Amino acid sequence: MATAYGQSSLPMYSLFSKLRPFLSHSPPSVTAPFFRRRQSLAFSALPSTKAIDAALMKEKWLDSLSLPSPEEDEATRETPESSFIIGIDPDLSGALALLKIDHTLGSSEAQVFDTPYLPVLVGKRVRKRLDAKSILQLIRSLDIPSGSRAYIEQSIPFPKDGKQGWYSGGFGYGLWIGTLVASGFSVVPVPSSVWKRHFQLAGGNSTKDDSRRVASELFPSVSSQLKRKKDHGRAEALLIATYGETLQPVKLLNMPLELVSSEV
Repeated sequence: MATAYGQSSLPMYSLFSKLRPFLSHSPPSVTAPFFRRRQSLAFSALPSTKAIDAALMKEKWLDSLSLPSPEEDEATRETPESSFIIGIDPDLSGALALLKIDHTLGSSEAQVFDTPYLPVLVGKRVRKRLDAKSILQLIRSLDIPSGSRAYIEQSIPFPKDGKQGWYSGGFGYGLWIGTLVASGFSVVPVPSSVWKRHFQLAGGNSTKDDSRRVASELFPSVSSQLKRKKDHGRAEALLIATYGETLQPVKLLNMPLELVSSEV
C-alpha cells in the first residue's frame, strides 16, 4: 500500500499475522486486565486504516490540482535563472501576489493585485461577488510559465460567518482553484494556521495589522501598497506566496504532511 510519503508499507493483514501469536495466548487471569491495557496502547500508536485511506484520498486530490512545473519537467534539466510563485488570499477583500525569484542573484521581486469583484443583487441587498472574467484576464496577463505553483489559503467556514459568509468563501475558493488549474497552474492549498505559524502570526494576539507589518518588512518595494487597514488581503497574499517559496521545489516532491492531512 502506498503511503502519503510515497513509500510502500506492509499490508494490514501481514502486520496482524505477525502479531497474532502474541495475542492468541491469554496470560493468567490476574494479569489479564494489565495485558489488555498494554495491548490497546500498542495498537493506539498504529495509524488506522481509515486514517491512511483519508490521507491517500487527500493526496490524490492534491495531485489532481498539480501540473508538471518547469523545475520538474524532464525537458528542462538545467536550473532556470528565475521562477515564479503565486500566492492568493481568496476572500473578496483578498488579493493575488506574484513573486519572481532570481536564482542567480538570490533576490525576489513582488507584485500584488486586488481581487476583482462585482456588486450583485441578492434578494433585496447588494453584495460583492468575485468577477470570474476579470480574474481569468488577470491570471493570463501574468505571462508566466505553465506549471508554476500557486499557493492558496484554504477556505474554512466558521460558525460566526453565517450562511452568506460560508457561500462567499466556498464560492471564491472554488472559483480560484478551477480558474488556476484550467489556466495551467499547479495549485497547493495551504491552511491559514500553517503559513501564519511560519511567520509567528498564529494565535489570538496577532492581528491583520501584524500581517501588513511583516509583509512590509519583507517587501519594502511594495510597502506603500500596504499602508491601509483594508490592505491586509494584499499582505496575506504576499505572505502566502513567501511561505510557498520555502517549499520550492524539492520539498514538494513529497508533499508536507500538514498539507496532506489538514482539513479542507
